[in-house]
This record gives sequence, structure tokens and C-alpha cells, in this order.
Amino acid sequence: MKLYDGLLRIGQFRLLRPLASIILSYLARMPFYLLVRITGRRLVTASAASPAILLSGSNMEEAPKNAELLYKSMKYTIERMHLDTFCLMADLSIEAEACGCKVVFEKEKVPSIKSHIVNTAQDLENLRVPDPYRDGRMPIFLESLKLIKRNLIGLKLACITGPFTLALNLRGSNIYIDTIRNQAMVQELMDFTTVVNIRYAKAFVKEGADMVIIAEPACSQLSPAYFDKFALTYIRKVIKSINRNCILHVCGNTNHIIHQICHSGASAISIDEVNLMGLIKEAPHNLVISGNINPTKITMGSRDEIYKITRELNESVKDIKNFVIAPGCDLSPQTPLENIQAFVEAIKPSNK
Repeated sequence: MKLYDGLLRIGQFRLLRPLASIILSYLARMPFYLLVRITGRRLVTASAASPAILLSGSNMEEAPKNAELLYKSMKYTIERMHLDTFCLMADLSIEAEACGCKVVFEKEKVPSIKSHIVNTAQDLENLRVPDPYRDGRMPIFLESLKLIKRNLIGLKLACITGPFTLALNLRGSNIYIDTIRNQAMVQELMDFTTVVNIRYAKAFVKEGADMVIIAEPACSQLSPAYFDKFALTYIRKVIKSINRNCILHVCGNTNHIIHQICHSGASAISIDEVNLMGLIKEAPHNLVISGNINPTKITMGSRDEIYKITRELNESVKDIKNFVIAPGCDLSPQTPLENIQAFVEAIKPSNK
């Protein structure tokens, strides 16, 4: 029996769950590339909380506000989708909402920012760092993580909105112009969002997160020089502050900044549209690469097509130990269960 599969199997027995939890906790503190190499097989995962919410009988309006419903969706990702990890919902409105932004909730769409709150220098001065245990929906996500830790066995991944993407959520798209015309303001805002990141990430670790995903989708629009100045410096501060393995996720086309992403200090990178073979040559030996199945293909494609492209990716990286099979970005809420199962079965045939 493979090591990771064995732990998951042991964890199904209530009396043995504490033992499996202790062993898994120890393994999770290893450098991630070592953990990936000793699991016994290729890991397969996805940020699939959104489709799991709909498939488990809830909706995107209620679940992001309810710890029990979030926990139920996480359980679904393991029991029905057969994913290898618990990826707590990647809700990139969480931190901005806790800072004061208004959020729109719809039954079948992920929450989105309705209004930006940093329009003037005075607005920036008025910002206050939220308390993860008191403000907005942060306490709900922490409580959901505690439920997962208490009742389920598996690697637990929590997601935070990275410092530049959070700055975008607070300021709006004007932040891209600000990187040229008002750099001092951007840096002040980045100092603020970095503190928010660190505080929230540390709360996740305290409540049981084995790894932290730093989601930076907004960074793919930055030039290499601006990525270095307005994002990477702050991402590194977040990573250094967290006593856990970190995954840096930057979706979209990142070929122009992939060298910097590889040397961010993260234990792993989650990639989307990138020259994969070039990346593998670029990546340090101790960096785990996670990706890069097109998430739209998983949502819209046929079972056979999804199975085929996933098998082809796995074959192309067969000699790369530090590789986790995953979509290049979050899965849409409308992704069918059978499509996710086809994606997983391509790597774990025993789940057919």
C-alpha cells in the first residue's frame, strides 16, 4: 500500500484517526518536495470547492457564509471526487470584505467585489487590519478548517488572497496605472495588504492548515520589473512569516515572470498557461510544480477528452518527481462531477 493512501485508509477508522493525524502532521512539516517524493505515487488535486458546494446540495450564496456547509463541500471533494487534498474554498473576496469592501453573492457564481474602498490617500490611511477571528467571514473559514482537522484525514490547504491581488481588490484596476504614476501609494498599500496576509495565514496555520496557497492572479498582468517591485518583494515577506510550506499560484500566461515565480521562496508553484518543458528546466530541484490542465477543459470537455489530456500530461512529466497533477486554476462551480472524476481517474485508476 502506498504511504499516503495508507494514511487515508487508516484515518477512516475513528479509533486510528489520531494516529494518522499525528503522522500526517509530521509529514506535512517536511519540505514539500520530500513529501511529494515519499507519498508512493503521483498526487492529484484541484481547487474544487466551488463545484463541490453545488454538488453537495448547497449554493454559492449560502455556503461561503456557513462553516458547516463549507466543511460538507470539503468532505465531498474527498469522498466523491477522490482528490488527494482538502483545498479550502479559494474565495478571493474574503480579505477585501473584512477590510470594508462590499461583496456580491449569487447562487451559482463565486463571490465578487462590488465596490473598491481605496480611492484617495485618506482612504488608504483609514484602512485597518482585520482580525481573522472577528471580522467579515474570516472566522467562518477558520471554523470550517477546524472541522476538517477534527473529522477528516488528508493534507489541508488554506488559500489567502496574495498581497498584490488584495491591493487590486481594494483599489480597483487603477492600481496598474498607480504602479507607473503613484508608486509611493502602491507601496504603502502593499505594506498594508502584506500585514493582512500574514495575519490571516498565521490564523489558518494555528487552526490546522498544512499548507498555505498564496493566490496572485492579478500578477500575470505585471511586467517582470513591476512584478519584482510591487509583488514579489511582498510575497517573499508573507512566505517567510509562515511556518508552513507555501504554494504560490499565478494563473494566466506567466512565461514572462516565470523565473521570478520559481525563485519566490515558495515550496511549490501552481501554474496555468506556461511553457511547461521550459519551466521544468528553469525550476530549482526542490521546487514542486502543480498544474496545468486547462480548467475550462475540465468544465466543458467530455470525459474521454479530460481523461486523455490528463494522461498525456502525466506521461510528459513521468520522470519529474516534484510534480502534482492539477488544473491551472480554480474549477468553475458548474464543473460536472463526472468530469472531475475522469480527471482524477486518469491518475488514480483504482477509483474507477
